[in-house]
Amino acid sequence: MSWNDRTENMKRKNPFEKTPYCLHVCRGIKISVEALEDSEFLVQQTDNEREFEPVFYKPEDCLYQHFGKGQWEGTGYRICSTMFDYDNAPYSNMVMGEVFNQPGRWSSYPPHHHPQPEVYYYQFDPPQGFGACFNGDDVFKSTDGAYCTITDGNDHEQVTAPGYTMYYVWMIRHTDGDPWYKTTRLYSKEHEWLVNAD
Repeated sequence: MSWNDRTENMKRKNPFEKTPYCLHVCRGIKISVEALEDSEFLVQQTDNEREFEPVFYKPEDCLYQHFGKGQWEGTGYRICSTMFDYDNAPYSNMVMGEVFNQPGRWSSYPPHHHPQPEVYYYQFDPPQGFGACFNGDDVFKSTDGAYCTITDGNDHEQVTAPGYTMYYVWMIRHTDGDPWYKTTRLYSKEHEWLVNAD
């Protein structure tokens, strides 16, 4: 991948390897990609009047967090990576990360919401896998290559079927004057007790 006067090489066999790469650029930056084999790239974009220097994130630059470990008999354990958010990219209007959801387990849990809109893009291993995406009172079947748009401050817990690993990219758009922070998760009152439950 090349931009300005810089070139970086990336290699990731599949998204289930916890080795994300991300190029974060402002408008007007030309990028060229040379793929040496069949490849997939996910492009996320939103309006932003600010200009900033491109930032290339490697796996070692990401924040990895283990959520749900030691709680609820392991049924909500997952690994969440954050490439950039308001803490390390306040000039951006968005947040980007990944979730590695183990078979038969929940993520984005306990049920929570935030005023900023969010998009999930899913992949499964093996690809015929499936799960369920809760979006407020609606429930959708999540499948390989599907996506979910979360708006209106809806709760948005996720679950995957036993035998299938679910991966999803999570992308949050900051709202004007109200950016998303790691502490912006607002838990539903009836499920808030789960936050500190064993």
